[in-house]
Amino acid sequence: MMDNEPAVSESAVVYVVEDDTAVSSALERSLTKRGYQVKVFDSAESFLDKFESGRIACLVLDIRMAGMSGTELQEHLLATEVILPIIFVTGHGDIPMSVRAMKSGAVDFLEKPYTVELLTSRIDEALALCKDQIEESARKTEVLTRFESLTPRELDVMTLLVAGAANASNKVIARELDISHRTVDDHRARVMAKMQARSLPELVDMAKICGVHRDENIDQDHA
Repeated sequence: MMDNEPAVSESAVVYVVEDDTAVSSALERSLTKRGYQVKVFDSAESFLDKFESGRIACLVLDIRMAGMSGTELQEHLLATEVILPIIFVTGHGDIPMSVRAMKSGAVDFLEKPYTVELLTSRIDEALALCKDQIEESARKTEVLTRFESLTPRELDVMTLLVAGAANASNKVIARELDISHRTVDDHRARVMAKMQARSLPELVDMAKICGVHRDENIDQDHA
């Protein structure tokens, strides 16, 4: 990859929200020259009016602006669970402000003047992070969709199976549910097939996503 090529695909977008037209215009020219797709807004409100979630993107965001501030926009995006990594830039930063931004998930907090090289390295990091987060969100959605296809009895078996982890034998589960060993075996096979789990540890990870995993072993005193 050449030095001036973005780290993520050309479909990725760098949003710039900056109320200083001279700064935003210079930033747009500089980033576009380096191969980024850039969309500039002069306020948080205008950005929210046009923004569409679901694509690989990041946000270069000024802290102090008329109307909604940068930190208020960050809080809004967090509240609506939008996946959009943020790089704050400001000429009026302070330590409490930067700490607050970073604790809320910002990729970085850059004080003006900063180098274009530093900004582009953070943009590449943010776009890669966004890509990973979108893929993980899609995976969780798929897992939850599979989980919803389980019958109540299959859910019972899965819950006991992941609670006991590697020690959860069909015999133990049969005793807990008062059903036959063969019935447990059938349900267990269907659970693994429906969840598309290739192993018990993978099923445990899926159970955590679905909120049914307990970090405890089922009672095996009578196994």
